[in-house]
Amino acid sequence: MQTLVFELGRGLRYRVVLREERDKERFFQAFLRPPETALLVSDGGLLGNIKVDENLLLPLNYRGVDTDQLESRVAELFGLCGLDEAQTRLLLGRLPQQLSPYQKRVVGFVRSVLLQPKVMVYASIWHGVSLAEIQQITNFDAIFRRYVPAGTGVFVDYDTHLDNALHAHQTFFL
Repeated sequence: MQTLVFELGRGLRYRVVLREERDKERFFQAFLRPPETALLVSDGGLLGNIKVDENLLLPLNYRGVDTDQLESRVAELFGLCGLDEAQTRLLLGRLPQQLSPYQKRVVGFVRSVLLQPKVMVYASIWHGVSLAEIQQITNFDAIFRRYVPAGTGVFVDYDTHLDNALHAHQTFFL
């Protein structure tokens, strides 16, 4: 079995293009190292039986992340993702199954940024959303870098057509 070995530079953006589902699983097993690495998946990685606000708070408590000024950070992050204060309040009280695919990705993204990882992995996050939402999702990496300036973004997907919009520093084909 071939071993996955490559080194990522700090503050750069990478694209990993997969051929098969097993390549995706192999990549994640070899690459993901919490808490340094956060994974944003299409369903946001949310627990279905607890509300959004609890989905945000649970991993922060688990990892012992400082929750001072959490409310203002959450509001700011949701605002940067295009939600106003009223929309954010409504979203926080909902269960994940009540959210649109885009909203799930936004919540998962906000939760990941709050954890302040060194590397943010975006896995197949463009499928099943509108063109306007794709634009918003493409901006996630810029928002991430605002909070973690030396952070590294890794976009993992099967599609090679999005590479131009990402302006990746390097592309890997698995």
